[in-house]
Amino acid sequence: MLNCLIVPHYDHVKQFKILLPGLAAHALPLIVVDDASPGGSFDALQQLLEGYSGDVTLIRHDVNLGKGAAVITALRAAQAAGHTHALQVDADGQHDVSSIGRFCEASEQYPERIICGEPVFTRDVSKLRYYARYITLSFSWLESLSMEIRDAMCGFRMYPVDTMVHILSRSTPGLRMTFDPEILVRAIWNGVGLHFIPVEVRYPQSGKSHFRYFRDNIEISWMHTRLITGMLLRLPVLLKRKLSARNRPAAK
Repeated sequence: MLNCLIVPHYDHVKQFKILLPGLAAHALPLIVVDDASPGGSFDALQQLLEGYSGDVTLIRHDVNLGKGAAVITALRAAQAAGHTHALQVDADGQHDVSSIGRFCEASEQYPERIICGEPVFTRDVSKLRYYARYITLSFSWLESLSMEIRDAMCGFRMYPVDTMVHILSRSTPGLRMTFDPEILVRAIWNGVGLHFIPVEVRYPQSGKSHFRYFRDNIEISWMHTRLITGMLLRLPVLLKRKLSARNRPAAK
């Protein structure tokens, strides 16, 4: 297996600077996709990565397309570079990068699955953010006709690269905040398994959120509309798969 790290970035240099030494400690190739950060922020990012001790690739979008678009660009770059698996880490410092080794081990054990972080929140998470996640989770169960998704929002994930690029070539997921939950539903539609690992997720006081309340909530509502429609169109196939799994003899 050839693993790499992929980081979608938009104007998070201050947080990413704190995160970078933890990434470097794992000695994995790093692909950073900057989603058209303001000029000063991108210049600072370039300067920061020049001091990175490992193999690093920096890609820049000419216009801001969204976090999901940055992840898609990174996955395609990972495939072009010959990597079999790519671990997504957000640049805002929320993820506990000391868990990277556990993701790599799980991916060795389950190479065909998406290895997903299941958040263990610290006390700094807001109640609104905490409970809002369960709304999206409930919709994800309905849309996938499965309770396999144990968290839909955490972007700390190890993707099997060829599988994901294939799914992305046949679908058009949302390119912004909706990407993380939508790609899991689409993975289940395509028969891709999930494996969850508990990870600590924190929200630093100095953190910066790019969530836009009106725009992003409209996109989330439209995402659920599309996915429920997609589930209904795939209903015979999904039900047949569930029935086959139920009737399959249990492994000894």
